[in-house]
This record gives sequence, structure tokens and C-alpha cells, in this order.
Amino acid sequence: MAAIVDPALLRNPALRLARELLGAMVVRRLTEGELLRARVVETEAYHQHDRACHAFGGRKTKRNAVMFEAGGVAYVYFVYGMHWAFNVVTGDAGTAEAVLIRAVVPCEGSATMARLRGFCDRRPAPRDMRLWCNGPGKVAQALGLTGRHSGMPLDGSAELWIEVGEPVADDHVRIAPRIGVDYAQADADLPWRFVVDGGAHRAIKAPPHPGLRRDGRAT
Repeated sequence: MAAIVDPALLRNPALRLARELLGAMVVRRLTEGELLRARVVETEAYHQHDRACHAFGGRKTKRNAVMFEAGGVAYVYFVYGMHWAFNVVTGDAGTAEAVLIRAVVPCEGSATMARLRGFCDRRPAPRDMRLWCNGPGKVAQALGLTGRHSGMPLDGSAELWIEVGEPVADDHVRIAPRIGVDYAQADADLPWRFVVDGGAHRAIKAPPHPGLRRDGRAT
């Protein structure tokens, strides 16, 4: 078993953690004890001062209350009336920040993940496993995540945690605006989406980025 990510790391600001989670492993332990492991290859950062965030302006609701907890717990919400989406809550308690896990690649438990994704003889799984979980709804489905996992600690004390993975070099990372946040006005253009180069994800035209400040500008 690989080392579980230091809880202190998960309390970093969302924009920093979104980059650092690339290459990490999301691990889910099923009731019967089987482990599902998947490598993180795409993330997005959200912050309460960002119009795309559920907690924009510090607005706290029953749905997003977990975002205001100290970093290191899961935030799983229902979207479009049909999909669950898995986020890692980040930052200090009282400030709403989170990293959306947009895409992963199965590494262990692939047969079970294929079943959870609904693949079968009539709907076979793509040969390229990067296509299995290349969207937040697919990620949650493959790992069997639902609203009951929201608020769950990610420190290994429960059935969901994050392990240290193989680091991803900066020249293998693409940075671009987030997907599906056109409603966020100027914030829709923030380059807060991080993708491992070579993944089967949405097309990205942005070149490798040397770094970002908290406001999304180049360092």
C-alpha cells in the first residue's frame, strides 16, 4: 500500500492542490474489501471568490456546507439531475475551496470499475482505459461514489482516501480554463484546469504553463 497523502497537503489552497493532485491515486475500499485505485489526470480548482464556485460570495447551503470544513474531506454532489461529482475540499475551515476530480485512469480493480460504469457485452469497455473515466460523472460512477460519501475524511480512516502517486513533471501538464462554467462571467476564463498531457480528455490548446498565482495569472 502506498503512503496516504499527508492531511496537511489537503489543506493547501485549491489552486495549488489542483496541480499537486495530478498523479495521485484515489482509492475506494468496497464493502467486501476490494480496493479500487485510479490515477488522477485532470482537476479543476474552485474558490468562494470565484463565480463558478457553489459557495461564491461565502454563500453556505445544506448542499455545499461541507466545502466550509477544513481541507481533507470529500465533497460529492449531484449535477444535471443525473451524475455525481467528486471533489476534494481544501484550505482552512470557514473558507470554501475544493478541487474537482475531472478524470482518472483505472489502475486496480478495473473489472469492478468496468461493471460500475455499465460496460457489458452489448456496451463493451473502450480498449483505451483513459476513456473509461474522462469526465467527473464517469469518475464517480466507476468508483461507486454518491452523496453518502460527501463529508467523508480522506485520511484513510474511512472507505475513501488519496495516496501519493508518481509525480507529474511541469512539462507534462497543460493548464486551461475550466469546462462548463460560461455562466461565471470573467471567472470562466481563469486557467484553473490542470490536465496530464497525453490523456484522453477534452482538447486543450493552451501551451505548458510555467506556473500560476492564486489569481490564475502567470508567475
